[in-house]
Amino acid sequence: MSELMSVSDAARALEEELGVPIAPRIISDLFYQRKLRDEACPLIGGRRLIPESYLPAIATALRRLGLLSSAIAAANQKPTQLTERQSDGD
Repeated sequence: MSELMSVSDAARALEEELGVPIAPRIISDLFYQRKLRDEACPLIGGRRLIPESYLPAIATALRRLGLLSSAIAAANQKPTQLTERQSDGD
């Protein structure tokens, strides 16, 4: 049986695996929008329990919906914005 994890734990695991930050809210929203299966990751006591074996399905949904490429673009843009701000103050 797969280890169960919270949405935050799943986001951290995906970030580690994919190399880009994934906000837990994005994963939660995918469940509420019915893009991911509730049966596979039930809500128990107000917490969503996600089996480790479901992480590939979440990654696939993020890619399919263009959310992963958005996260990559945002991650790549942040250092540039900091550099621009720093150069404005020089």
